[in-house]
Amino acid sequence: METIPYTSSAAIPNLAAFQAIQSLISDTPEGLRQLQQLAEQGKLSGNTLENLHNLTEQPRAKGLDGAQLTRETLAILSSPDSNIWQSSRFTCGATNLERQWADQPERFSQVVENLTGLQASTTLISGYTLQRAQGSTDEDGSGRSSVDRVLQSSIMASAGAARGDYSVETDRFGNDPEGGLKIAEIAGITAAAQNRSQVVIAYDSKSARAAQELIGKMEPGESFQAAMTNWEGKEHMLLFQGGQDGSARYFDPADRSQHTIPLRDFLWKTQYLVLPEPMAARVSFGPESIHSKAQIGA
Repeated sequence: METIPYTSSAAIPNLAAFQAIQSLISDTPEGLRQLQQLAEQGKLSGNTLENLHNLTEQPRAKGLDGAQLTRETLAILSSPDSNIWQSSRFTCGATNLERQWADQPERFSQVVENLTGLQASTTLISGYTLQRAQGSTDEDGSGRSSVDRVLQSSIMASAGAARGDYSVETDRFGNDPEGGLKIAEIAGITAAAQNRSQVVIAYDSKSARAAQELIGKMEPGESFQAAMTNWEGKEHMLLFQGGQDGSARYFDPADRSQHTIPLRDFLWKTQYLVLPEPMAARVSFGPESIHSKAQIGA
């Protein structure tokens, strides 16, 4: 079995779990590289390693394979922009939330462990219980990984519950033939996931100056969802990851890629911004620019 050449065992907070994971993926050089990368970056806390180890040490839901879930989770945590994907589903808002989770390995791995296990639910940091979507453990022909399918479907089913039961197979709600989440639903589930109230800002000439000022004040690692109109001919949600020197950096859940384009081109097609309330408070948005708010627990 290959070993981690650059990481001292003394730096591993849960060496037994680490070695068990290492043994599990010993036949996949890419998996070993990802495990090493995460260890070197200090992203493998004791709890993260325990969550990953539990994917094979504890029973998974019928139709899910613990070893495969481990490999998928390691791939996502080591390179989330290229390993999280909505496929052709109308799950862009849910996929962006999954991408935001992936910046916090301990929380992400816990969500994966709990939603794919026999308990079929996970408690978010706000105290909200996210249930695994019915049918999400079955292959649906989308080509998504099991982790993507389970997390995205569960977010969809929870956020859009007022529109009836969510069908993973058809990607639709029982009482609404339209696909995708509405902007208020995205804000609501984001508030629960992040334990921070969200403000939906309508982007137009009245809010443009404040929005651009806010982008200039973003801290490294911060992100927010943006609703785009006529984005490659469709309505779409993107994850804005930062702006610098007149450029916009964003994650597109439809193509598993991070992109950089001129900020003016990005904002030209922006319709709404879903902002954590503390972030929105850094600048002065007029009341006419606030489309809606989502409170924690609401």
